[in-house]
Amino acid sequence: MDKTQQKIMADENYVQHMFLRVVNDDMECVLNIAGHPYRLRELIFMMIENGCSVEKTDSDGFNTFDYDQETVEVHDFLTSIIKAKFRQ
Repeated sequence: MDKTQQKIMADENYVQHMFLRVVNDDMECVLNIAGHPYRLRELIFMMIENGCSVEKTDSDGFNTFDYDQETVEVHDFLTSIIKAKFRQ
């Protein structure tokens, strides 16, 4: 890890943003998530550990995803904000 990455990870107020496509046997969704990199890594690890396939996508992938249901969740104010579109 270089010095810039170390500085980012040490900054508790740093917010990273990403789009993820998540699939398992029961559902498919696209997530628009933001939060501290450590918290986002933890969320991704939990999804994989629970049998989900996770891949990075972009805003076009999020905006063009055909969905049945949309939700927004906030966990630990500014440590993770999740906007999810689900297709069942």
